[in-house]
Amino acid sequence: MFTLTEDLTKAFLSGLGLPVPKGMAFDKSSEAARYAGTLSSGAVVKALIPTGRRGKAGAVVLTDTPEEVKAAAGRLLGTEVHGFAVEKIFVESKVEICREFYLSFSLDSFPGQILISSSGGVDIEETHARDSGSVIRGDIDPIQGVTKKQASSLWQRAGVTGDELAEVISATTSLYDAFVKADAVMMEINPLVLNSDGAASIVGAMLAIDENGLPRHPDWAEIADGSLIASWRKFNARELSVSEANRKIKGGAVRYTELDGDIALLVGGGGAGLLQHDMMLAIGGRPANHTDTNPGAGIEEKFKVTIRAIFDNPNVKCLLVSFNHQQLTHCARKAQPLAEILRERNVNTQEFPIIVRLVGPGEEEAKEILDEFPGLTYLPFDASLDDAVRAAVDIRNAMENVK
Repeated sequence: MFTLTEDLTKAFLSGLGLPVPKGMAFDKSSEAARYAGTLSSGAVVKALIPTGRRGKAGAVVLTDTPEEVKAAAGRLLGTEVHGFAVEKIFVESKVEICREFYLSFSLDSFPGQILISSSGGVDIEETHARDSGSVIRGDIDPIQGVTKKQASSLWQRAGVTGDELAEVISATTSLYDAFVKADAVMMEINPLVLNSDGAASIVGAMLAIDENGLPRHPDWAEIADGSLIASWRKFNARELSVSEANRKIKGGAVRYTELDGDIALLVGGGGAGLLQHDMMLAIGGRPANHTDTNPGAGIEEKFKVTIRAIFDNPNVKCLLVSFNHQQLTHCARKAQPLAEILRERNVNTQEFPIIVRLVGPGEEEAKEILDEFPGLTYLPFDASLDDAVRAAVDIRNAMENVK
């Protein structure tokens, strides 16, 4: 998932003709202050990080003068908010707010969901906690999307009527169109506001993009690697190296996310990978990472980058390489990159345990490639996924018992 910072989100929405306040990003407080001098209604200074809940963290500051902007920017730059370093701030024009609404679209389940509330703003979580009925939820039809009829029904349930209803319906359907055009998996608008004339403005906006859609957004793809987040934090250098390789090297896909365990996983796509991850947790093992790999041209080079990342993680004490027969990749194409990195890094496989379960076409060739590494455990053809996971956890536990 690639989460756009607010400046990128609003530039995208503005380009589609949606109403967003004038704003710009800065990494120097003096430049932010000069820009604020061009704004006639005062300015809002925000920490430019790819996450929400900034208002509650004191990372959104309302100002009236350039001097106040400079002071606010100086306080925010160089700090950390929700685990993200504040390297830039976003300065935008203050807008008149008479009504605040909440609107979001998400595709983290099926069907996708639209959430709306007539009580938007920084207290939306508390509002929902006090009164769950204040947030209205609806399913997103995968074919029709969010229609005016559905938007009207949801907002009326939230108590919106008259001219305000017409304005928020129009904003809702336009924002959903933008959500689709962005190849997004999540959009949160909080708040969507109306001024005294009843005109809408998008004051708070977050947009998270499906990585697979980035080829259709080359401007975002160029900066994506430095802005990807693993749900709760920014990617570290090892994760970024895999992400960059995944984007730049054509062919099969590899994803790599680090966790807080010590058993590295180089496992194959979708169900088999998740199953082995869960199996390990169930028997007391602690995965050091999760991987998701899909076969295709170029997969060997992506494997090398991923294996390097695994060995560069100082917490890793052993490695499980395990793929199903159905992974559709010749076993040697997985064994060869592993062998090359083991030589490159001069890994002592008698001290660093490696368990390999590769079955299917090329299995004998894969075994021959890995035979040169003493201590490496290549499981037999009839070993199950469960056998592979248990072998890794047992070896790691045995290492602990020796201490």
